[in-house]
Amino acid sequence: MAGFDWEVFYAIFKAKLEEQIDCTVGHYIPSGENTFPCVEVALIENAGTDYDLEGGEGARNPLIEVSVYCRVPEENVCCRVSEAARKLMGSYGFQCRSGPGKAESPNSETARWASRYQRIFGNGDLVEELD
Repeated sequence: MAGFDWEVFYAIFKAKLEEQIDCTVGHYIPSGENTFPCVEVALIENAGTDYDLEGGEGARNPLIEVSVYCRVPEENVCCRVSEAARKLMGSYGFQCRSGPGKAESPNSETARWASRYQRIFGNGDLVEELD
C-alpha cells in the first residue's frame, strides 16, 4: 500500500488530541457507557490513485471522519473539541472537506458534531506533522 498507514495515524491522532484537550478518543458506545466528550475517528475510504500500466499504485487518498459526542446541554464542548481536531488534522496536511458542524445524533441526550478530512499520500510519504 502506498504512503498511508491507518494504524500509525490513529495512534498519533489519539495521543495528540487527548494531550491537547480533555477528551477520550475511542469508539462511541450506543449503550451509553461513554466518557464525554468522546471522539470517534473512522477511515471512510482509502482509495488508491496514480496507477501505472503494471498496476503499481502511486498514492493513497484517505478520507477520515471525526465525530465528537457530548451531552446535549454541553454542545459548546463538541465545538471546542471539533476545532482542536480540525487544527490537528490540518497540521498533518489534511484538508477539511466538510464540517465541523452539528450532525445527526444517536439519541436526544447526546449531541454529535462531525467533519471529514482528506489528503493524498504519495508512495514513500510518512505520517508526520508538516512545518
